[in-house]
Amino acid sequence: MKKPEKKSSLLSAPFCAGLRSLARNCAVIAMAVFAVAAFSSCASVLGGTSVKVNAFDTLERDSNAYIRIPVNVHSELTNNLLKAVIGSDISEKYVKNITDSIDMIYLGVGSSSDKGRLQVACDGNISSATKLALSSMENWKKEIKNVNTAGMYTVYTEANSKIQLCVPGSNLICLSKNLTPQLTLYDKEASSQGIASVLTGNTSNKNATEWKSSEVYNFVGDTNTNNVRIYMDTPIAFVTNLLGVSLSTSIFQLNFLEAELKLLPTGKYSIDIDMEFQKDGLVAKAAAFLNVALLLADSKVSITDNSHLKLSGIQVSIAQLQKMLSL
Repeated sequence: MKKPEKKSSLLSAPFCAGLRSLARNCAVIAMAVFAVAAFSSCASVLGGTSVKVNAFDTLERDSNAYIRIPVNVHSELTNNLLKAVIGSDISEKYVKNITDSIDMIYLGVGSSSDKGRLQVACDGNISSATKLALSSMENWKKEIKNVNTAGMYTVYTEANSKIQLCVPGSNLICLSKNLTPQLTLYDKEASSQGIASVLTGNTSNKNATEWKSSEVYNFVGDTNTNNVRIYMDTPIAFVTNLLGVSLSTSIFQLNFLEAELKLLPTGKYSIDIDMEFQKDGLVAKAAAFLNVALLLADSKVSITDNSHLKLSGIQVSIAQLQKMLSL
């Protein structure tokens, strides 16, 4: 598979800043789910047809990290996150209403030009949100946003956080402090699908071929697994937090990292990590280092080829996982 273009290094501060931004805005996102019922009837003026656009396709291509969470399977992780952010006294019913309305969450965290950038795209059964009640909409400002193509969308901005929300299609919720890039991507995808289906019966977007054939898209965008998936560009801090040991940057020169998190019957998560190294010869040194560092751990280090190393079977609790991600 084609590897995406090399981006800037993902260091601890930028990545954690983006995740903390996610945490600070979870309460707003939660309330936004309740607002979907009111928004969906007038979510788009011209844009937003019945064409189904993959939520992942609305995230910009230059994020430092991408995260995908299947909410239904990982409800406890989602619930704990919401409780930690909104408050431990939040009712189980409130949390359940949120998680029941969203099937999949995609996150784009940070970029070379904006380390704290956070883009959220949610796939879900939006029609079920009509059963939910919105306590108040007085903090949301409505505006019609005209993106770069023909699409015009109703966007709501929360007064305090400045988070913007839009429901461009019946299956999709987009949130960010600046929705224009996401709506532009949505509009191009929806428009090209509509034109292609009418003319050829083919709903593919030829302009997005490079993105959809990239390593990150094939890994994070794979819907054939219910595991949490994380893609990071040179994530030394993530591995350091996971293993609890400092890594030598002269050895761990990485192109990217892919992490797959599987929920076990015990309630813990088993993490498998694939790392791609920039230079031949570094993999053997990294494997030797990790074998010593993980000597007492129930995990396995294996070299898959000259540039790839795999860590498998690392187990962490949900609390450890949240701490590791600085949530």
